[in-house]
Amino acid sequence: MEEAAQETKEETPKEESTQTETPNKDDKPLNTTKTKKSKKQLIISIVIVTVIIGILAGGYLIGQNSLNNKTSEFAAEKKKLTQQIASQSAQLNKLAKEKTDLNARVTFLGKSLKEATASSNFEFGTLSIPLATATQFTYEEEGVTSVDLLLVDVTLKNDTEKTLFLSTLSFKLKDTDNKSYPRPDKKSYVLPSGKVLLFDQQMAAGETVSGTVVFQAPKSIKLFTLLYEKNERTLIVK
Repeated sequence: MEEAAQETKEETPKEESTQTETPNKDDKPLNTTKTKKSKKQLIISIVIVTVIIGILAGGYLIGQNSLNNKTSEFAAEKKKLTQQIASQSAQLNKLAKEKTDLNARVTFLGKSLKEATASSNFEFGTLSIPLATATQFTYEEEGVTSVDLLLVDVTLKNDTEKTLFLSTLSFKLKDTDNKSYPRPDKKSYVLPSGKVLLFDQQMAAGETVSGTVVFQAPKSIKLFTLLYEKNERTLIVK
C-alpha cells in the first residue's frame, strides 16, 4: 500500500508539469494590443508627414507668388527706364540738330563779318536765281503755337564782274493775286535736317551761294512767285 501511495505521489507532479507546458490562452490579447498601438503610431506618423508636406507646399506657393510679383515689378521698372532713355535720346538728337544749325549760322556770320570788314563800301546789285524750290513746313514747339512756313531753297549767282552784297531782306514772296507774304516774326527756327538759313553776305564776281529763305504762308496756296530785286522765279509747292 505504501508503495502504491508513493507511486501515486510521484505521478502527480508529472501531471502538473504537463499542465504547466499547456499554452496560455491569455497571450493572444497582449499581441492584439501591441498591433493596435503600432497602427496608431503609423497613422500619427502619416498625419505628421501630411501636415509637413502641406506646410512645405504652402511655403513654395507663397514664395512663387512673391517671385512673380517681383518679376512684374521688375518688368514695369524696365519699361519705365526704357521710355525715359528713349525720351532723353530724342532730346539729345534735337540738341545735336540745333547745334549743327547753330554752327552753320556761325560759319555764315563769320564769312559775312570777314567780308564786311574787308570792304566798308557795300555795293548792291541784281543777283540771278538759277534755282528755287519750295516746301511747306509746320513749325511746332512745346508751349508755342504752331506756325505754317514756306521753306524756299534758293541758289543765287553773281553774274557781274564785281563783288555784290546779298541781302536776304531783298527777297519777296507773292501769290497769283499779287498778295505779299512776310518773313516770320521769329528771326530763326529749327529747320528740318539738311536745310541751312541763307544769311546776308558778300558775293564775289561769278560766285554762287545756296541756302533756305523762310516765309510765313498758308498751306492752302500752292503757287507763288519769288522775287530778288528785279529777278523772279515761279514756285510750285508739291
